[in-house]
Amino acid sequence: MTSEYSSLKGKTVLVTGAGQGLGRATSLAFARRGAKIALVDMNEVSLSDTLKELQDNGSECISIISDIASSGAPHHIVQQVVTQLGTLDVLVNNAAVSSVESLLDVTEKEWDKVFAVNVKALFFLLQAAAKVMKDSGGGRIINVSSPATRMTLTNYTSYATSKAAVDYITRTAAAALGVYGITVNAIAPGRMDTPMQRATEEANAAAAGVDLQTHMHSRTVDIPLRRRTTPEEVAEGIVWLASQTASYVTANRLNISGGLELD
Repeated sequence: MTSEYSSLKGKTVLVTGAGQGLGRATSLAFARRGAKIALVDMNEVSLSDTLKELQDNGSECISIISDIASSGAPHHIVQQVVTQLGTLDVLVNNAAVSSVESLLDVTEKEWDKVFAVNVKALFFLLQAAAKVMKDSGGGRIINVSSPATRMTLTNYTSYATSKAAVDYITRTAAAALGVYGITVNAIAPGRMDTPMQRATEEANAAAAGVDLQTHMHSRTVDIPLRRRTTPEEVAEGIVWLASQTASYVTANRLNISGGLELD
């Protein structure tokens, strides 16, 4: 365990979408600080890989295979964490689905799918976690947003709108829960080379009729810092928001995007 953020030692952290990408990197970052990790994902294979990596490093962790958008899943997930690990100190609402459709082609089915995961499940996980944290004297909730909410991206209407809802949930939850010692913040990651990002860029490249590498290059050079971030780099921001160092930070949106949205 690194000496930085030692306040996280022994804390219980719930990470959704922990099987890959940012969720996996976040789980590993917390584990390095001595936290106990509850890993949640609907992909059993990828979740098992993350669990094994943490266990091989000596971390105390559990895995929960769940579709977080299914009825009652958020409550059951939080209760399972408390039953198995004793409490819940930090929630990282990371799981999300992307969508690439032009505004005139968005379907009701696609809209409902995106909002079921990115908004409904996120909110009710936050609510269930907050009830536990309220009774235990406080906690940290970090929601994963997106720079897309502050950009004009005509092929991301469903996704960007869902993440704008995440920003609002973050602010209103921070206002409602501060009295209980619970901080609520959002983090907006820049472009990362993750499986979800790759699928999104493949769909966009195909829609634009350009090859994937050309499309990816154009989406890198338009970032002010002229490079992409990594899941590990963003995970450090999430860990900071959960630490005692950030105890007075709430209702905040931490942009780790290389200046992509320039605000």
